[in-house]
Amino acid sequence: MSNLVQEWIVKYLREKQPDREGKFREIEESALERGFPIIEPEVGNLLNLLVKLHKPKRILEIGAAIGYSTLWLARDLEGELVTIELNEASAREAQDNFDTLGYDNIKLLTGNALEILPTLEGKFDFIFIDAAKGQYPNFLEESLRLINDGGLIIADDVLFKGMIADDRFYHPRYSTLTRRLREYVDTIMDHPLLDSSIIPLGDGLAISIKKEEE
Repeated sequence: MSNLVQEWIVKYLREKQPDREGKFREIEESALERGFPIIEPEVGNLLNLLVKLHKPKRILEIGAAIGYSTLWLARDLEGELVTIELNEASAREAQDNFDTLGYDNIKLLTGNALEILPTLEGKFDFIFIDAAKGQYPNFLEESLRLINDGGLIIADDVLFKGMIADDRFYHPRYSTLTRRLREYVDTIMDHPLLDSSIIPLGDGLAISIKKEEE
C-alpha cells in the first residue's frame, strides 16, 4: 500500500487515466513486467496536461530511463525535447522507442547529467527531474540556470515512499537520499525565485515556476 495515498484511491485514479494504446502501451507493460521503474500513468497524464497548458517550446528531461516519461512529455509538444540518460542500455532502448513511435523532435544525450548539464546551451521552458535522487539539489542548481522566467521545474519522487515527510517510514539504507530530498523540498519552498507546490501523486511531485527576475 502507498504511504502517500490510500490504495483504493490509487486504483480509482489508474482506472480513470486515458487509454495508452499500441507501442506506448507495450512500453509500459514491458517495463512493469521487468520491474523497471517508470512514472505512474497518473503522473504521466499530469505531465502531458502541463505541457498542453504551458505550451513549452523547449523541454529538458533529466533521467530518461527507457523513455516512458519522455513520451508523455512529447505527446503534445510542438518544439524540442532534450533528455539525458546515464545508463547506456536504457538509453539505447529509449532511442529505439522514440524511433518506433516516430518522434524526431527528441534529442537523447547519454552520460552523467551533472557533466552534461553545464554544457547545454540556450534556455528551456519546462524541466522534468527524475534521475538520481541524491543529486536533486545539484540538478536544481543547474535547472535554475537553464530555465526561462515563467518556466516550470518539476521533480518526481520528492516524498519517496513517505520517508521525506515522516520519520516513521525512514530506513537507514536511504539516509543520504532522504536528507538530500528534504534539502530539495526546503530549497524550492523557500527560494526567492520560485513559487512551488508539492502534490501527493505517485511518489510525490514538486511543481515550481520561476519568477521573473527584477
